[in-house]
Amino acid sequence: MSKRQVKVLLTQIVTIYRNVYTLPPYRKPQAEIIDFENSLPIHLEREAFRFIGAFEGNPEELVGFAYGYTSQAGQWWYDHVRSELPEATASHWLENAFQLAEISVNPEFQGRGIGSRLHDQLLRRIRHPRAILSTLQADIVAHHLYRSRGWVVLRENLFFPGVERRYQIMGLEP
Repeated sequence: MSKRQVKVLLTQIVTIYRNVYTLPPYRKPQAEIIDFENSLPIHLEREAFRFIGAFEGNPEELVGFAYGYTSQAGQWWYDHVRSELPEATASHWLENAFQLAEISVNPEFQGRGIGSRLHDQLLRRIRHPRAILSTLQADIVAHHLYRSRGWVVLRENLFFPGVERRYQIMGLEP
């Protein structure tokens, strides 16, 4: 999907993000929803940005999305995660890696395999030798998806600045 198309869908993207991440176990406050809304246009300009949307209905409406880009030094997520990993692990997993930034499916459409298809389409034909992501450290459906696709846990009990929830860092060598 083109950057222009993503910009047109921004309101729907943020609505899905809000619908997913304000529910338990995430319970993200409004400030984090606004941070996401403000960061997506920045992410659009990152190297190797890819966005996949899932559409349903007539007229078609966005019901889920996944996106990512090349993870690089100087990016907030990269710099924080790098500082929390042992040097050898950070060098191996973060250098020339595709960062899976988000996969979100509107709650009413979950359980239909949409998240799995978004994951697979997003990572298909990436030019990076590995991929990396962070996910809530809790018993969530995403963990089952990631493990079934070969993702491995690189770090547990990671806290991002200003966020009280624990996260895991996971990596994949497709």
